[in-house]
Amino acid sequence: MRQRILILDSDQSARSALSELLSRHEYEVFNASSGRQMDGIMGEVDVDLVILDIMLPDESGLSICGRLRNRNPAPGLVVVSAFAEESDIVVGLEIGADDYLAKPYRPRELLARIRAVLRRRREAGRAGQDDDRSLVYRFNGWRLSVATHQLLDPYGRTVDLSSAEFTLLWTLVSRPQQILTREQLTQGPRGSGPRAGSQQINVTMSRLRSKLSHVEGGPQLIRTVRYEGYILAAAVERISAD
Repeated sequence: MRQRILILDSDQSARSALSELLSRHEYEVFNASSGRQMDGIMGEVDVDLVILDIMLPDESGLSICGRLRNRNPAPGLVVVSAFAEESDIVVGLEIGADDYLAKPYRPRELLARIRAVLRRRREAGRAGQDDDRSLVYRFNGWRLSVATHQLLDPYGRTVDLSSAEFTLLWTLVSRPQQILTREQLTQGPRGSGPRAGSQQINVTMSRLRSKLSHVEGGPQLIRTVRYEGYILAAAVERISAD
């Protein structure tokens, strides 16, 4: 079954060109020019990834990103924009995008980013199919289930994580009390994941820390080691989910 990609862009010529590119690479493509059209399509079919131009006429890109992240399961999300300043890229990642690409982009680069996001989703979707993916990691009262992607705080409350945040935390808890470089973190818990830029790791780490911070001691769980990387400071217990 071909993977499904929805293009959300108010520029018809940009949609047509991108749709043709993706179709040539065996993706099933859906096109929308507004948030309302996107909702109509996604009410009928499940899509694997959304390519979103944040400049839309009827709804802000921030709002759409939030709605996409609240879907279950949430599709992969690649934001494209004519704004290429570092601050714009940071905002794009902070609102929940899996990746951000500035226009004009090279088709081969966009395809590589799409494949990386979809690969990460497939990797996450296979959770629970082999032994170590059925584990639950317990640390300082927190519980991270690899099979369900569920993070529970010490009070049993669910903490919502994006796919990038989950993969980052999974990588940290699988190698606790060890300094991990940004390059190691981009490779995921198996050391074979798609590479991400250091800026993306920094932003994802910031979002993850923010979500841990509502519990006392949460901000201290992940420490920055200057010039080296990050470390999960807590001891971790691995238990079977069965």
